[in-house]
This record gives sequence, C-alpha cells and structure tokens, in this order.
Amino acid sequence: MLTQLDMRVIVVLSLTLVALGVSVADELLRVTIPANSIRQENGFCYIATMDFGEEGDKATGSQSQLQVFEDGKPLGPGKSLHQAIRDEGGGRFSHWTREGLYFSTSDNSDPRTNGRSYEVASTNPQSSLGGLARFPVSEHRHVEQITATTHEYGIAMGGALDMENTTTVACSNYQVVFQPNIQLTLENVGDTPVANPRLVTNDRGNWYTFDSLLEEFTRGATTDQERVYFIWQNMRQNLYHSSPLFANNEPHDPVKLFNVYGLNLCDDAGNAGCSLFIHSGFKGSQNRALHGHVQCEAFIDGSLQFMDVDMDAFYLDYENERPVSGDAVARDHHLARRELNYGPVVDKWTDSEGPAALFGPDDGAAYPDLRGHEIAYTLRPGERAQFRWDTIGKFNAESSEWAHKPLYFGNSKFIYEPKLTPERIGADALNAADIGTATADRGAISGLSADAALVYEMKLAYPACGGAVRADFVGLDAADRFSLALSFDGETWKPLWEHQGEGAITADISLDEALDVQNKPAKYLYYLRVGLGSATAAHGANLASLHIETDVMAAPVSLPRLRLGENRVVYTDATEGPRQLRITHEWQECDAVTPLPPPEAPTAPLDGAAVAAGLVEYSWPAVEGATRYHLQVSRRQDFKYPYRPGLDVIIPTSTWVVPHTGIYSPDETYYWRVRSRDRYGIWGEWSEPWHFTWVGPRVPVNVRLEQTGQTFTLRWEPNPRGPRPVRYEVYGSDEKGFPIKKESYKNYNLGEMPPNFLAETIEMAIVVIDHGAEHPAMNRVHYRVVAIDADGTPSGPSDYAEAPHPFIYSEPLTGATAGREYRYQVRSLTSVGDVQHHYEKPYDQFWDVERNTYALATGPQWLTIDAETGLLSGTPAAADKGNAPVRIEVSNQFEGKAGQEFEIRVE
Repeated sequence: MLTQLDMRVIVVLSLTLVALGVSVADELLRVTIPANSIRQENGFCYIATMDFGEEGDKATGSQSQLQVFEDGKPLGPGKSLHQAIRDEGGGRFSHWTREGLYFSTSDNSDPRTNGRSYEVASTNPQSSLGGLARFPVSEHRHVEQITATTHEYGIAMGGALDMENTTTVACSNYQVVFQPNIQLTLENVGDTPVANPRLVTNDRGNWYTFDSLLEEFTRGATTDQERVYFIWQNMRQNLYHSSPLFANNEPHDPVKLFNVYGLNLCDDAGNAGCSLFIHSGFKGSQNRALHGHVQCEAFIDGSLQFMDVDMDAFYLDYENERPVSGDAVARDHHLARRELNYGPVVDKWTDSEGPAALFGPDDGAAYPDLRGHEIAYTLRPGERAQFRWDTIGKFNAESSEWAHKPLYFGNSKFIYEPKLTPERIGADALNAADIGTATADRGAISGLSADAALVYEMKLAYPACGGAVRADFVGLDAADRFSLALSFDGETWKPLWEHQGEGAITADISLDEALDVQNKPAKYLYYLRVGLGSATAAHGANLASLHIETDVMAAPVSLPRLRLGENRVVYTDATEGPRQLRITHEWQECDAVTPLPPPEAPTAPLDGAAVAAGLVEYSWPAVEGATRYHLQVSRRQDFKYPYRPGLDVIIPTSTWVVPHTGIYSPDETYYWRVRSRDRYGIWGEWSEPWHFTWVGPRVPVNVRLEQTGQTFTLRWEPNPRGPRPVRYEVYGSDEKGFPIKKESYKNYNLGEMPPNFLAETIEMAIVVIDHGAEHPAMNRVHYRVVAIDADGTPSGPSDYAEAPHPFIYSEPLTGATAGREYRYQVRSLTSVGDVQHHYEKPYDQFWDVERNTYALATGPQWLTIDAETGLLSGTPAAADKGNAPVRIEVSNQFEGKAGQEFEIRVE
C-alpha cells in the first residue's frame, strides 16, 4: 500500500521526469557518484562513499537493489564477492553498506581518471537515493545592518525541515539530508576595520573561544557530575569518528576541533576532552592510552571516570550510579561488555567485547590541557566572510599520507577586495613600497619604481585549504612589469605569476598549490605581494583592482545556523569606534515533506509502570513509513544526557532490550521517549516523555573468599539498599571479568564454553574451592553472586572475588607401597586472564593464560614430578619404607608461587 508520502514523491518525481522528456516507465532516477568520493581499495576494487539511499547487502542479507552505470551502461554482476572485485574486476560490484559501494570499472581502469561518468540507481520503491534534492524549495534572504558593538535581531524560518530534524549523528558520520542554511555573509561595508565580528543564534554555537565553548557545554549543570556528563554529551553530539587529517596536535585544541574540523580520531577527542575537563576544574583528569585506543578520563570526587567521546560510551558501576575508571574496566571487563559502543546508530545489540579488550594493566596516561586558539579575525574595509554549510571538496592535511576526503566537512571563504586609496593602503596593507596615485584612466594606484610592491597580510582564524587571486592591471609601457607572489613568513617569496607589457592585463591565479595545504603545518597566515614595477618615470605600472579569495575549512555544525520558527540572533564585536557591517543570511525552505509523528503511547513499559523483570523490553506501535527510531532513556526529564549508552540508540525496529541483567536500580525513576525517522532521513517530533520504575534487588556486596586450609568459602552480604533478596545464585570461572551464563555460550576468543553457573542458595556462604569438589564451576579462580528477590527478579552480577593463583587445592596421597607405583595428580588454580588487544597478531586473545610449572622441592629420590602436568609419581623400593617429607612447588610466568607440604608413608 502506498502512503500519502509515497504518492507525493511519485507525483513530484513523475512531473519532473515528464518535464525533462523522460519516460517514467522505462527510466530510473540516476545519481552521479562524485569522483572525489571514490578511493582505491585493493587490486581493481574501488570504494565509493555516499548515501546510496538504502541499506546495503551486509545489513539486509543481500537485499540491496542498487544498480551501477558506467557512461549509461549497466555494470555487473552485482553482489559480487569483494575478493572477486579485487582480483577480476570487470564491472563487478557490491553494495555492502548504506554508504559503501565496492566496485570496479568495465576495463579495470581508474574511475577517477578514465574520463567516464558513474551513476547509481535503484529499483527499490523505498529508496531515498538522491535525497531531498528532488523536492521544490523556496530561497530566502535577510539583510541586517550593524552599526553598534552589540546588536540583536530575529529571523523567522518557515517550511518543515531544518538541520535539527534532518541530521543523524552516527559514530562515524554526520548525516545531514537537508541543510536549509546556504550562506551567511559578514561584510565590512564601512571605512574602518571590524574586529572579531561574532554571531550566536538561539544561544548556541558561541565556540569562538575556549572559555565560551566550555561555558556553553556545561551550561545548566548544577553538580560536578552533571558537568562531566554535559561535556561528554556535547562533544559526541558535535563530532564524528574519522581518520585524522593531522597526526600532530593541530586538532587537539578544542576550539580548532569543533570549529574547523568537526571530526576526530580517538586521540583528538581524548586530548580535547581532557583539556576541557582540566580547565573545568577537574584537576588530575587524564588522557588514557590503551592498546589501540586513546580517550579522556575526568577526575571527579577523588576518582577517574572514563568518558569515551570517540566511541560514544561510558561504563557505569555495578550500582548503576557513576561512570567508572579505565582501571576498573581493566580489572573487570564485564563493566564494558554490558554497555554499547559505536552508537547510537545500530542494527542490533552487540556486546562490547572488542572495546573491553583494549583495557589492560599496562595502559598509560598523559595530561594534555591544550588551549589558546580563538576564532578571532578582523574584517578590513572591502573584506567579507562567507560561511557556508556545503563543501567544494577542499581540505588541509599533514601530508599526502594523511590526506583523505572526510565524509562530512565544510568550506567557507574569506574574500578581500582592498580599497585602493592612499588612506586605506596605508592602514590596511602590511607594506606599500613606492606606491603612488594612478597614472592610467582605469588604474587605482601605480608603482613609483621598478621595485614597487604592495603586501597584504592574510591572517586567518580557520586554516586555508585553497584560494584564488584576481588582479586587473594597466601598463603604460611595454617594459612595465607586474607580478604576484606568496609567502608564509613575509621574507621568502614563492612566485605565482609574472607579466610584462602595456594595456589591460588580468591575472587570475589559483592559490591551491602555492598554499601547500596538504603539508604541515596548517596555514593560518600567508602574505600576498603585488608587484608594480614601472619601467619609466611615467610610473606606468597601474593596479586597477585586487580580489583575494581564501578557502578555509569550517565545520558546518559550528556555524550560526537558523532553525524552524523564530530565531534569536545576537551580534557582538570588539571594534573600538564606528563600524558598518552588513550581515546577509541566505537559506532555503521546504515544506514538501511532512515529518512522521511519534508513537502516541508505549506498549511497554507502560507509562508509570513498576517493572519487575531482569530484562526490560522497550516497545511501541510501529509508525507507518518509519525506517528507524531513536530511543532515549534518561534519569532526567529533559534528557540532557542518556542514562547509559545502550539506551540511546537509533534502531530499525520498534522494540529494544539490553540483554544484560542488573542495568537498572530500584528507587530510581527512568524517563524514556521515542521519535521516528523516514526513509529520507527526516526526524519527527519526540513523543511525550514516559516513565517507569524498576523493582528488584541491588547487587550483593562485600563478596569475598575466606580460606580454611585448602578450602575456600565464598561469602557475601545483601546490599543494604533496595529490596531484601530471598536467595542467591553463584557463578565461577577462570576468566577474569567473566560474564555469568547458565547455558553454554560462545566466548569472544575461546569459542564454545560450558555454563559457569554453580549453585543457588538461600545462605550467604558457599564452599567453592575444595579437593573433593566435582562441579565444573568449582575450584575456579573468580566468583560472582547474583541476588534474587521474592518476585524472582535478579540483580546483576556482583563484583568478582578472586582466589590466589596458583594455589594447590588437591588432597595429596600420603600412602605408598614398596614395589608399586605411586601417583598423585597435583591440581592448582589457574587463571586464563582476560582478552587483551595487542598490536601483534592475532591481536585479540587471552595473552595472559597462566602456564604453571611444577617442581619437587623436597622428596625422596624415587619420587619425580612432571613439570608441565604436575603428576607426582614413582615406585619406592623396600629400602624406602618409612616416612618421607615432600614439598611441591608450583609457579607461573607472572612470578606467582604456591606450595604444598605433606609426608608419604611407604609400607
């Protein structure tokens, strides 16, 4: 059945195609693959990255209906194996993810340079290929004249779409399907410089300085813990994970990271986050260096909290109250395993086994507090800043090795057309050597010598990533010389253009190559020299006009954008004296699509419900036309930050459950809400907040092992808070930080594993290590306890208790008979450790599995022990009758040691 939206799309598209003379029955909408979105993978395989309008074969089980065309001719076969694309090519392709197309050309040439066009189309009626470009828009403009140091005004934006309801922030991309903001121009139309012109719309985006950015990120926080959460949330909402453009500190300054780049690798977010925490008053905060990851930890109330901006995660303690430190996760990987990483856009729940493996006892730390950059610039008379929310494909980088086109970034532009009058040249130019009045009708100024030159300083708040110069000259003599040159220090000059002659002369020069923007350092300053070498006393080398453009990287998310409805715009500057600035807002409005409504009421949990269940399932009626839903759960009614990462998810289904017990606490109110996204990526309004409470026990506390001889008893106490448990479950494993399992399960690295459930008891003590134990979950190194209340609701697993290891728990055989073989199998506790990530293959594995070595320290000559297995054996002779003292020692590669002493009586 076609929805009203489907019909409207078909009508609009049909009318468009008919107007173009295209047969709707025979033609599909084709969208060009931009050459700069293609990169080579391996062999004949290339990867194109863009929104292909539907999920790929990886998520749909090979249901993608995408087609690929080369100069209008179909390529194929589709759904090819990636290795076949690499090895054989020949037009094979695979639409693997929504934004990833693996493909080859028909003749295995490079699609970026072979001169052919590549397009995609889809036979999927639900495809959003081409996005919202197919729908009509109306363009609008607002002009504001500024004459005071502060100025406030309003702008109303209509339509149905803005950046807020058309953006999906994924871990590795910032997806904006409709950007109403086109261009914001700040133009100095007066005769005096304007210092630090700044706009803030709707109290958002005042990120021009470190202090103003930090103030906005922590605004409204009333406690230290809220400030930590607010910083983490604001950072992850305005960044996405991407391969870095720089390997150095360039993106580590928070002002640069958010205003210039808007993307990060883990160390970039970690360094910036650590700086924000430190300057927010959390002295002792650090940037933790894991094996394969780097991220910030806030030092609050005497302990660290690992706040992972890059992977959208933090890890709550077993009381579900506060984020824990990286050291806590390194000790107990289950704290990370039960959370979600790489959200919020996910297709299903995935335990964080891989992220947990990054934590280890050998992690390092640094204490970066970098700050200092400001978005501060001066607009001279004739200069304007054009801030845009799109890109022309230019970016800066440390070197060619680091140069890659990010998925989402922006290009803005600074344009300077100097006023070529003696007064303004004296005030605006850095240097004006031998410059005089014009000697030609169309000239503005002239050179008074053969070495006359004019130098302008281009000081930028955003790094240059390209540019252009256009200069109009007039020569009166054939020997008059004109030139353009660029410098980074004002001393060493790189020639750009030279000309000699008379008449009208125009230089139109690209600065892209000269600015060397894909080699470090990032270029925040350069100089342009205009040479006006007059050959005679007639001073014939004239400059008529000069136009300097500098392309810069400016993160679109940082710019002062308009949103639906009334917008409050506040302007400030630091100019002393008069100013005349013209601000022009240009935007587009679209009301051709109506966002989907939210679910009216939940299916579960019902609003106001008291939920007594180990696992809480969230569900709501499916919304017609919805392809994804955003579920948020928070302890706050304003949803300023999520309760935990696994409960802030963008999912394809109308149900969600975190498959771990113990992630809720009694005596706590949980608020939740849902919104719907259509196939174009447009979000509807949030539902009304619903709430519920959870009824169940908290985790047992003071879980410990008490030793009596060779026997260990596990003891614990009920949590003093929450409902009183009526019974307990006990689990045991040799894996450090193990998950509790009643059924066999697949271990992240060891494969199929047996259950580790030991017993259920109403007591608060149980023997777990003993020579006579037969249960497979006994005589293990680590133990956890789960509390269960009268309704059968379980808590989560407790912190684990750890037995000494090695430790010999077997009972020795103390009698032997002369002439007969004696055998005693020594058994010791042995830990397999936990999965750790190393940089060498096989990367993730149990690197710390203990290898015990047995030795016979004291014993008769007839007795020996197998060093590997611990089998003590031998055959005594008649002469060996009597008592023989024995001491067995066991050690491992981590300097762990244990022993056992006894006597063997030979008869």
